[in-house]
Amino acid sequence: MKVLNVVGSLDQRSGGPLRVVLNLSAMSAPLGLHTEILGFGPIRIPDNPLASELIQSLPLTGPISYGYSSDLRQWCRENLRRFDVVILHGLWMYFNWAVSRECIKERIPYIVMPHGMLDLWSVHGQGALKRIKKKVYWRWRERKVIEDCHAVFFTTRRELQNAILTLSLPPCPKLIVNPYGATPCASILPIEPSAKVDQGKGVKVALFLGRIHPKKRPDLLITAWRDAEVGPEWKLAIAGNGGRSYLSTLMKLVDRLKLGDAVQFVGTVSGTDKQYLFQRASWFLLPSEQENFGIAAIEAVQAGCALAISDQVYLSDDLPEGSEILPVQIGAWSEFMRERMPDEEWRAAQVRRVSGALLPKFDREKVAKGWKDAIEASIMRKAAAIADTATV
Repeated sequence: MKVLNVVGSLDQRSGGPLRVVLNLSAMSAPLGLHTEILGFGPIRIPDNPLASELIQSLPLTGPISYGYSSDLRQWCRENLRRFDVVILHGLWMYFNWAVSRECIKERIPYIVMPHGMLDLWSVHGQGALKRIKKKVYWRWRERKVIEDCHAVFFTTRRELQNAILTLSLPPCPKLIVNPYGATPCASILPIEPSAKVDQGKGVKVALFLGRIHPKKRPDLLITAWRDAEVGPEWKLAIAGNGGRSYLSTLMKLVDRLKLGDAVQFVGTVSGTDKQYLFQRASWFLLPSEQENFGIAAIEAVQAGCALAISDQVYLSDDLPEGSEILPVQIGAWSEFMRERMPDEEWRAAQVRRVSGALLPKFDREKVAKGWKDAIEASIMRKAAAIADTATV
């Protein structure tokens, strides 16, 4: 089966969805899925697991925030017939509408994977202007994209339930929680760090790694760190890409709270640098206000790192009882940092508890097979429904 994944950005710094699409594409290839990826803008994938000829990029020729490309329709007319199914990753962008309409013309089934973009926070939690724009756009185009698709893939049960509430989606068989979260096998060998990420010796590390965005609340970690009066034997490492303005705000917060070298901004990391940080850290911290999955958390657990995440990271629904699942409140995080984070026995128990629950569920071979099966089942389910209608 030939699959085309369409993503908004081919810059790995844009976040987790691209990384997971790449991993799933590579791992499902031995199972008979031939996958190509179409995206927009420059290709920046430093640890790309796919052959370069399987990734194609089109230039953005309109508003970047809308993802408009004047070349897209023509590309579809020349290439879509090569594929058995198309998967649209994300929503609220031009490519969703354009590719979905071309798929309908060519009678090629397509699947939508919102990646949290139908979530309560995404639609209602970013201010009145964005809420109004999305409601208008939903009625104008996006509802039609969803109605005409063969399936909608969600990463977690909570994401699906929130999507139903947010935009009054009717519950139906085509709303599917799909296997997700496959990551490459973590190296167990010691990694020599580059100067950029080297945390030195004699210090324990708590790690935030991901897109540095206000909804992920790195500011909460910084403030909680000060309130907890974490000792000099600890360091908070913040790794990832973010807007200049917000990064400047965070750095000023560190200065204002007089945290000095206790907080280090590492920048964007990938490959062995990222794996080193996961292995070097004692705790991975993610206090997000909304996270439809949390792929970096899976990578951290795979590397043997203990996990503390907010109750708004939907992966928390898969964690066992007694895990460090915290509300998005400074007081709760500072209490954790002060009382439980330094406890090595507690940390080791958390690693055993969480890895024992998560790693079997998100086994790479199991997820890759589930991904393939879900795609095939979605196409067959829609085809059977059409046949039944025709018979009636």
